Amino acid sequence: MNMKRERRGRGYRVYRKRMCKYAAFLVLAFIASFGQSFHTARISVLSTRNGRLYSPQPLFALPFPFKKKSDKPEKKSDKPKHGKDVVLHIESIEDYKKLVVDEKESITVVRFYAHYCRSCRASEPLFYKLAMDFHDHGVNGGGVKFAEVPLNPKTKLLHDALEVPSLPWTHIYHPDAGLVEERKISKKHIDDVRKCLRCYVYGECDIDDAPAGCITLYGECDIDDGPPDGSWE
Repeated sequence: MNMKRERRGRGYRVYRKRMCKYAAFLVLAFIASFGQSFHTARISVLSTRNGRLYSPQPLFALPFPFKKKSDKPEKKSDKPKHGKDVVLHIESIEDYKKLVVDEKESITVVRFYAHYCRSCRASEPLFYKLAMDFHDHGVNGGGVKFAEVPLNPKTKLLHDALEVPSLPWTHIYHPDAGLVEERKISKKHIDDVRKCLRCYVYGECDIDDAPAGCITLYGECDIDDGPPDGSWE
């Protein structure tokens, strides 16, 4: 007798557990279908609120915290987001002549570097920052062009022809005077390159930092301390 009750008790517990799972499944299925009907039908109840028509969103149409995507096309900005986007990558002598030497409208800054050079990697973000600051400023109404030439088997002849002494190295070309500056552009010397470039772009620079080519192009850079007796003619 006790064995039958025990068997009946075990069977009843299993049956009750299965029925609970089935009931939970039915509830979840009902909720899912209820929400889907709201989402597809888009039932909106118009009511007045402060004299304006108000159409609330269906309860299950927009699950929190997701937002509804706008149908309007996103506006794409023409402004570059990173300095690397405005720097030209040169891999041949023909590209260097076309993009740098034959440029007659903009000042061009060229960086010579190598991938294995630790100093080049350290100064790379600063060079891209320099490109972002000056790419839309320049002479003749044009911006300053920036380019970089890596050292590899394809460009080794170009590095040798330009007599690049060390890396990283930079050349600054002016549209009216050609090559005007050759400087180091490591992390330690990036500020000197910025001052030099400011001179050619804006025609102003510190007296002590005035580059040689700037004196030829801009007379205001050719300033001395005056005669020894302090008098001016």
